[in-house]
Amino acid sequence: MSKPIEVNFEWSKELALKTSKLYYDYDMRHSNKRYMGWFFVGLVQFGIVGALKHNSYGLLYLSTFLVGYWYYGRWFLRKRMLSRFYDKNVPKNMDVHFTLDENGLHGNNEVVAWDDIIKVIQLDEGVMVQSQQNALFFANTAFKKEGDKTRFLKMAKEKGKI
Repeated sequence: MSKPIEVNFEWSKELALKTSKLYYDYDMRHSNKRYMGWFFVGLVQFGIVGALKHNSYGLLYLSTFLVGYWYYGRWFLRKRMLSRFYDKNVPKNMDVHFTLDENGLHGNNEVVAWDDIIKVIQLDEGVMVQSQQNALFFANTAFKKEGDKTRFLKMAKEKGKI
């Protein structure tokens, strides 16, 4: 059995919003939801044709609104909602400590077994762990020792989570 990996960071509102944005962007690039955006862009093209040929602007207005909402408005509204939730329900600047080992992730007040982890996502900024209950984000700076991030990713791959 290998030595446990220590992860320490301060959970703040800024980190919570950054984590949510990273997951949101990842989900939009890797899920079937991205096709809805393409559909709305196609509607804009039909709206332009309708406006130019038939002097009908209804579809153009509707499709332009939907494209704007899909690519910009959804994150803006989600960010406002998360910010309000965080301000009301989450303690400010909480120190978080996790120990990562062969049995799972052991945190301040929670244990996430490997069986409860859906997938581990490697990002440029760090590692996101999606479990059945929530998503955890470990920034690159949260790993205290050189090579711990690589060891964790190797462990996740062995468990079939990558």
